[in-house]
Amino acid sequence: MEWFHSTERGNREQPQNSLASNHEIKSAFIEQRDYLNWVALLITGDHALADQAVINASDLSESSSGVFRDWLIGWTKSATVRAAVREVRDLIFASASRYTDSSCEHSDHDVLSDDQIMSLRYVDTGDIVAALDPLARSALVLRGIQHFSIADCALLLDIPQQVVAAAYCQALRWNNERAGAHGAPNEDGRPLALDHASAEKTSHDTWNERERAENE
Repeated sequence: MEWFHSTERGNREQPQNSLASNHEIKSAFIEQRDYLNWVALLITGDHALADQAVINASDLSESSSGVFRDWLIGWTKSATVRAAVREVRDLIFASASRYTDSSCEHSDHDVLSDDQIMSLRYVDTGDIVAALDPLARSALVLRGIQHFSIADCALLLDIPQQVVAAAYCQALRWNNERAGAHGAPNEDGRPLALDHASAEKTSHDTWNERERAENE
């Protein structure tokens, strides 16, 4: 009987041992900070608000009673996007009205691949903010990058699913047009157009240097 109680206590203690410590949570946010700031900035469109969202997410996670160690990286991302949404919820609501009568042709609501996400990271965030409204950017991050379901996106944003789906379609159309204009990404995720531009600049600079040397 004592063995049963001992085993029972061990089973109860095991989940507790798998919880991340405050130090591990803080370290995870530090390690992921560049990525977390990026997704927060995509949603908020403001550097100060993005920084605050990451801080708030970190503080909330440290005060949480249970974050499983195995889920820690995913938790940092989820907590950050949720905090970012809270920072600009009024702006997201305001931009939702333009999608009320819109429809979405992507019935499967495709998510972005790792290569597409890497390519997007090379785009100036200011260009994304200028091209997409707060709801479309939020849908792009939540569904496209974080792979939330449309239903979960709608629940988090407190906006009807069909409106979120239409906003996400707008974001997908913009990203597809952007990618088409710049070409497919190369092995490290950089759009090929950027590599061609860089190569042309290097060639041009080399030619100028050679010309200056001959004149001297």
